[in-house]
Amino acid sequence: KAGWQISSKSDWIFIFSFILAPIIFALLWYFAQKIKWRRLWQKIWKIIRWPFLIKKKKRLKEVTAVYEPKGVIAPVRYRPQVMPSSGARPPQRAPTPQPAFLNNSTAMPNFQAFSPEPAFKENAPKLSAVEMPVAPKTEPFTNEAFAEIADTPLSEIQIPQMEPVREDVKALLEKAGYMLLPDVSLGEKTADFVAASGTEVLLILYDKEKGDWLADEESFNDEDPLWFSETDHRISPVFGLKQAATRLQQQLENMLSVHPVLIEQNGTIINAEDMMKTWNDLGVSVCRTGEGGPVELPTCAELFKEAQEKITPEMLEKLRSML
Repeated sequence: KAGWQISSKSDWIFIFSFILAPIIFALLWYFAQKIKWRRLWQKIWKIIRWPFLIKKKKRLKEVTAVYEPKGVIAPVRYRPQVMPSSGARPPQRAPTPQPAFLNNSTAMPNFQAFSPEPAFKENAPKLSAVEMPVAPKTEPFTNEAFAEIADTPLSEIQIPQMEPVREDVKALLEKAGYMLLPDVSLGEKTADFVAASGTEVLLILYDKEKGDWLADEESFNDEDPLWFSETDHRISPVFGLKQAATRLQQQLENMLSVHPVLIEQNGTIINAEDMMKTWNDLGVSVCRTGEGGPVELPTCAELFKEAQEKITPEMLEKLRSML
């Protein structure tokens, strides 16, 4: 009521701040929308957990260095030619011409022609280089096997490769008594198909990622466990398959038991021998087919060899409705 007179500097600052506040807020909001906060947070998170990834990659290199694959096809080896019993020498190539500076007139001495008596013996004759006996001329040594290897182009050298497993997985399952359900929906791509018998349901997933992988089923900071290669990492396929099997088991309750199966098709799990106990404790079977490895893993034919009881039509219909 008494009015207000703007006289001090602080009053003018308050008035201009009050007028410009909405404009400044709108500008800051506009620039904040331009920043990709999720990508920025992902970069910061990678920097924070980078020391832990370095430890796992270092472990991968150590395991890869000592890993020796088994069951590979041995490369072609050249066998040296054996001297025939008749005593005849095999044909030899012409000797390689020597450089001009080696073709001197002074021959090398034959040290075997010297007397075994010591040279400092009194009245011992002193031989000069000219008076020394000339060594007999021998033919140069050649090896046909080494010459053949040297002439072989690099494109023809065979690199050791793991022998692929040729088998029809679906035919093996049908032969064992399972009923295949290819068209299933489990929310995410966690299984390729389902095989059902009278007692159990197999949740089967093909691992088609190529390369050598270091498997790890331990979660870090409540994150999904990761598999590591020399250049990349990914979420463990065993982890996703186990989660899908748990959800399906809750739906089926005690009608059938759910068993997840991971089939390694293209890659190699270099620490599979050490991880078998962990997978067994998780209730997940890991096998191999095609070019998958290593050979310590059982093949699908070895895993699905036991005959199963046929599933009843009523139970099959219930399973179809759940999937």
